[in-house]
Amino acid sequence: MSEHIRRAGQVAWSVVGLAALLALVVLVGWSIRVVWPPLILAGAIVFLLNPAVTALHRRHIPRLAGTALAYLGFFASVALIGLIVVPLAADQAEDLAAEGPRVRADIERWINDRAEQSQDWIITVPSVGELESQVGGEAGESGLSETIDTVRVVGGRVFHVLLIVLLAPIIAFYLLVDLPRLLTVAESLVPGRVREETRLLATRLNQAVGGFFRGQLLVALIVGVLISIGLAVIDLPFWLIVGMVAGLCNVVPLVGPWAGGTLGVVIALTTRDATTAVWVVVIMAAAQQLDNHFISPMVMQRAVKLHPAAVMLALLVGGTAGGVFGLLIAVPAAAVLKILVGHLWHTYVLGEPLETVAARAEATDEASGPGVVRSVNNLGADGADGADGADGEGADRPARRRQR
Repeated sequence: MSEHIRRAGQVAWSVVGLAALLALVVLVGWSIRVVWPPLILAGAIVFLLNPAVTALHRRHIPRLAGTALAYLGFFASVALIGLIVVPLAADQAEDLAAEGPRVRADIERWINDRAEQSQDWIITVPSVGELESQVGGEAGESGLSETIDTVRVVGGRVFHVLLIVLLAPIIAFYLLVDLPRLLTVAESLVPGRVREETRLLATRLNQAVGGFFRGQLLVALIVGVLISIGLAVIDLPFWLIVGMVAGLCNVVPLVGPWAGGTLGVVIALTTRDATTAVWVVVIMAAAQQLDNHFISPMVMQRAVKLHPAAVMLALLVGGTAGGVFGLLIAVPAAAVLKILVGHLWHTYVLGEPLETVAARAEATDEASGPGVVRSVNNLGADGADGADGADGEGADRPARRRQR
């Protein structure tokens, strides 16, 4: 009994210490929050391109040249897709701009009809005029000084976004070149008694976060192409723009399909008829079902392994705290938290040996199947080991992994 009480006390004080440490880290991180967006974007680029760079390094290509080739291949692929898609998308954008006034008039007419019908409802829908009077009244009282302030704020945000877009690839390039050496230095800073445990956690976190970023981008591309083809078959105006929006929004789990579907239904109702809108809903639902049951399982094999309810809660917290940026990192952040809390619970609360925890994680990964992203993750891990061995550092890492 005394042993259990002593362990409970140790766990309680450990939780208090971890909470205090986490609060301090959050406070320091918030004070330097300006550096996180470019670092997170650079990390996403590293997760995306590191498997290719390490695979090239295994073939005796220096990491500097491999990183340059990976960047060249990435930007060449983007340029090729742009040459194919941009002209058609630009034509549709011009047509959409020309149709804009008529589409807006149709939407306003629809809102006014609903407002008139809602007079006998429990909740009254405001008309377009009432909405404009509320917004316009607030804007009309703003004056010139507030307009200048608005322009200044918007300009500052645009400059900030451009700075992030410019700095992140540069930071990622240097990280990719020196990644094996950085990993070796980081490992040397970890005390020997917890080095194996830290390596296990780092491997699981790399699989979860890297798998999410690579998997979501590939799934978004596939879903966008499928939706674009489906909308083109039913001859929906601006089908490519709607498909691009649906694919891009699909990067955010559970939220993306609603954004693309809403845009497609609005365009169908304002430019075609209700039957076309129904077909849009059918195509969006079919694409979502294909994604849920075939595309994502084959590509990602649930790389983050989160319950849908946990995903929705993570998106709610992320969107409330960080807006669009919070939505993008909410799911991988929740996956990281789940891995860390689960590991600490099994090792320090339940007292399970590290070998048991590692075996359980390995069995879970094997049970979920290989998947495209998991194969890429394994390629990157092997490449990292090979890179260390080529540099004469960390040559005993595979042996230690086999012992575990």
